[in-house]
Amino acid sequence: MQNNRRELAWIWGPVTLALLALFNVSDHALLSTHGAHFSVSKYSVAALALPALAVIVGVWLTRHWQWLLVLGSAGVLVASVESQAHLFSLRPGTSGIIDSLGTAGAVLIVIGALAVTRDAAMAATAVGVQVLAALFRGMDWLDGTIFPAPVVFALAALGVLGAALAVHAVRTGKAPRSEPVSRGAAIAGTAAALVPLVLLGAGILLRQALVLPLAQAAAGVALLLCTAGLTLALGRGAFLKTATAGFVLLAVAAPLNFGLYFSASQLGTYAPAALVGLGAGILAARFGRSAVAGAAACAALAAVMGLVVEVTGTHADMTHSALGSLIVALGVLAVTSAVAAATPALVDLRALPVALGPLLIGFELAFRQLIQPWLAYEKSTTQFPEQYYTSVWVVLLVLAVPALLLGLYQPRERHSGSVGRSLPSVESSP
Repeated sequence: MQNNRRELAWIWGPVTLALLALFNVSDHALLSTHGAHFSVSKYSVAALALPALAVIVGVWLTRHWQWLLVLGSAGVLVASVESQAHLFSLRPGTSGIIDSLGTAGAVLIVIGALAVTRDAAMAATAVGVQVLAALFRGMDWLDGTIFPAPVVFALAALGVLGAALAVHAVRTGKAPRSEPVSRGAAIAGTAAALVPLVLLGAGILLRQALVLPLAQAAAGVALLLCTAGLTLALGRGAFLKTATAGFVLLAVAAPLNFGLYFSASQLGTYAPAALVGLGAGILAARFGRSAVAGAAACAALAAVMGLVVEVTGTHADMTHSALGSLIVALGVLAVTSAVAAATPALVDLRALPVALGPLLIGFELAFRQLIQPWLAYEKSTTQFPEQYYTSVWVVLLVLAVPALLLGLYQPRERHSGSVGRSLPSVESSP
């Protein structure tokens, strides 16, 4: 039996509200073009442990998606209150733990949303909102957007409301329990939660023997091998589709940074374009044309980035709001389309929350580490001259086009319509 429209509304509504909480705790590193920092402090334990624990809890409790939303929104609420009230500002350790609690809450919300996802449009929304949240808060190297306290509390409250509605919907039978991920996917997700430790450990060890850019690349190789191995355990199809989506996420990172720069970090300038990109990605998923839309967006973005110096004259400090908006819209469309195109096969493998959660981020981070010797942002023998940085990202975008068409294209993308696939009742979780 297919999910009726009322049932879909009771899934989409709570999930969308819960995802709004991500705008309070977005991660700047999601769209960063820099490699990881290989340093450890006494405050690093919570920053690494709590998100990892959230991944482990999330992948094993995917059948109870509504409670993942509850736990996640509660974590975000606590972090949001601290960000405005500064109750522990004089205790950096405690404040850092609360920040990490918000990050862990965001992880649980994303996994909960992906756990109940059965159509490409919702998967595109779950990942696309993460990209929008990072954009709306601004990059760490630009002036970030500081939301007023009422907006912060409203977003956190909407997240809690969405979680409460999800619990109500499941208890009253208006929304189904989600199908749990396969046992193999849960095990892979548990191991994927420890992937950041692999990167950190490899970086610390290799830094002793290699110059920093090469140490970053070698650590990226180690991370890529671990992530690829875990994804291959889910199946070759899962590997190809997750790796492609991760590569697209990397390829649009620098262009999106450019888009914010050209928009002078003015939220009112690029936010409408970001929403248009997300809407276009969802629409492409509805019509089963995600791979084509993503490839077209990457091709157009490569052309825009290739001509950007000619359009602006130089990389001088100037703003071009129309150009920035176009770049942002195309970048968001590319990511959401790549995710949507990968969704049907991952749903069939019962691995969607794992593949588009920790493994997607693992691939993106690994690819980013691999290009650091050429974009080290520091003096080294491997570094490209800065005037070639844009060309590197153009090449990545060009490579993303055949990757999308060959790796994700299906003549008829399944499970992308407005009705979606039926949610079977599964009595046992992994």
